[in-house]
Amino acid sequence: MTDSRDRPVNQARLTTLVDQAGELMDQLSSISDGQRDAIKAVDVEQIVEYVAQREPVVSQLVTVGEEIAAVIQSFDEGLQKPDVSYSNALTKIASIEHAMKRLREQDAQDQQLMEEAREKLASQLASTGTNQNAMRAYSSRPNTPNPTLHDRQG
Repeated sequence: MTDSRDRPVNQARLTTLVDQAGELMDQLSSISDGQRDAIKAVDVEQIVEYVAQREPVVSQLVTVGEEIAAVIQSFDEGLQKPDVSYSNALTKIASIEHAMKRLREQDAQDQQLMEEAREKLASQLASTGTNQNAMRAYSSRPNTPNPTLHDRQG
């Protein structure tokens, strides 16, 4: 059980952690917006850069979330009466959770866009190969793009 003397320290720590989580969510949201634009532009290099930027932010957010859970548990175990800062922190946490849910939904949409772009590119590559094979079939030289018909005399 926590001592009531720990309460101001825990509440200050909770406030700090919640503020940090909010800042990390803002960063993650900004990175996700850039990633979405890169996906729409089918800019693979930028997509990879944004994914690399996301990883440490997500990792930090998980760590902060675990710390927030530990502080909240200490309040729950101590049966302490929450004050205004505790209630405000819980409200901010709910807001962050809502933003995370929205971000997960956007990530799912981005994933769908990337799959569609990949399928489109695969289709284009497949048709390019088929077109090149057709050109070679009617060409007298293997690398010539201008076909000559072999069934006509010229």
